[in-house]
Amino acid sequence: MRRVATMASLGAVLVLVLAGCSQVAAIAPVGGNHLTEVRFATIDVLLDRGVELEAVPTCTRADDGAISCAGTTGEGDAVASSSPASDPDALTVTVSGAVVFTGSVSAVIDAAAGDAP
Repeated sequence: MRRVATMASLGAVLVLVLAGCSQVAAIAPVGGNHLTEVRFATIDVLLDRGVELEAVPTCTRADDGAISCAGTTGEGDAVASSSPASDPDALTVTVSGAVVFTGSVSAVIDAAAGDAP
């Protein structure tokens, strides 16, 4: 009986450890990198301006580290954003070629998280 209890305890510990690993894996993207931060900031800017999205922007990294994203609005207009490698905090977002935002990636993310003053 004691052996069964020990095995059950070990099983429970294993389940907790594995659950902890999956939770850490799920949290890891929150820290983000330049590409994910630009993507989240782009989406936040568009949502803040009431732009409905048909295709959420997808982003790519150029060889030099610059990030560019492209998507479409609910009305089919092109959405684009970019952030240069030389200034990863800089962000420009356009809808149909018209600039709707130029500013700081971190300020957008902080504002969306409720951390902005």
